[in-house]
Amino acid sequence: MVNFDSNAAIPIIATYAGKLGASIILTGLIVGIYSMVHIPSNIVFGRLVDKLGRKWLISIGVFLDGLSMLLYALAQDPIFLLFGRIIHGIGGGFGGPATMSYIADATSQKRSGRGMALYGMSIGFSNLIGFLLGGLVAQIIGESNFFFIIAIVLFVMSFISLLLPSIYQPSKEKINLREEVKLFRKVVFRKSMISPYFSILAMMFNMGIVTATYTVMLESATYTVGQIGMILSIMVIFSILIHYPAGILGDKIGYIKVMLIGLFLIALSFGVFIISLEAPLPMIGMALLGVGHGLIFPSSAGMIKEKNKDSESGIATGTFYALIVAGVAIGAPVSGVVYEIYNAQFTLALGIIIPLIIAIVLVVLLKNLKND
Repeated sequence: MVNFDSNAAIPIIATYAGKLGASIILTGLIVGIYSMVHIPSNIVFGRLVDKLGRKWLISIGVFLDGLSMLLYALAQDPIFLLFGRIIHGIGGGFGGPATMSYIADATSQKRSGRGMALYGMSIGFSNLIGFLLGGLVAQIIGESNFFFIIAIVLFVMSFISLLLPSIYQPSKEKINLREEVKLFRKVVFRKSMISPYFSILAMMFNMGIVTATYTVMLESATYTVGQIGMILSIMVIFSILIHYPAGILGDKIGYIKVMLIGLFLIALSFGVFIISLEAPLPMIGMALLGVGHGLIFPSSAGMIKEKNKDSESGIATGTFYALIVAGVAIGAPVSGVVYEIYNAQFTLALGIIIPLIIAIVLVVLLKNLKND
């Protein structure tokens, strides 16, 4: 539910803002303000997840998400909607790190990949269902009614989450701001975090290209909106299917190796995209992209769980979530600019080059680990 509401809003938030009287510039700000708030919120509130515990912050995050949906439903002008988007970004900053840290606490060290795979599958399902319902149901009952129903569900889930068992006890030790900054640097810049952070950033950078630019290319190639949605759903379905096997594989052969395979598959998918826009190549490319996505998420999340203590999990997962949002936030505008200045082939080539550069970094890390 932490991820469902934001996904459900994606297909309709821009048009909804337009109906409320927002200009093109203000619509762009309303759409983008979520990411602007969400990225720093994940990092800051990730630390609170370690200091105050998981359960209460899960409840607060889901409650704030519900409040934002209620504000969306009640909005009569674009400024009010903008305020709702800010609350939404803050709610996600609580909910993401808190839920991921809770799952990490509940998963044994030897089964980190499997635990994170199940978590990633829940995100995959929220993407799939959110995208489908966001467009279809809102069209039938109206955007305001749709947001109001989601708000009610989230408020109920917020109270239900209070029934979760407390499996993590935060330390009562108080540290000053200087020590907080030192702890943050230690966790985020830990050498073992290079591979999961860079891998997830590269993966989401490519997702930004797909969302902002590849969909436009498909539309220009006379694919309908419905057909484009079906093509994108292929990626989500394959990602969900591969998540748990990838988690098992990561636990057995090592997370970096699985991330490496995922990065190569993502680069290969864009190699397929660049050949032609004619069917079935977009479908084949999306299947490869989905498998790559399904390999990278559980292995990178599993490595974060394995390499950080429970008391550091919130910082690590908060940064992880921030990079997920940042990847799309960087990839989408960069690909748009490149597409405008150069051409489609050069834009899609970015989706090959970036994952391969990160793959080379991972190979170097693997060699260093063997030497150590």
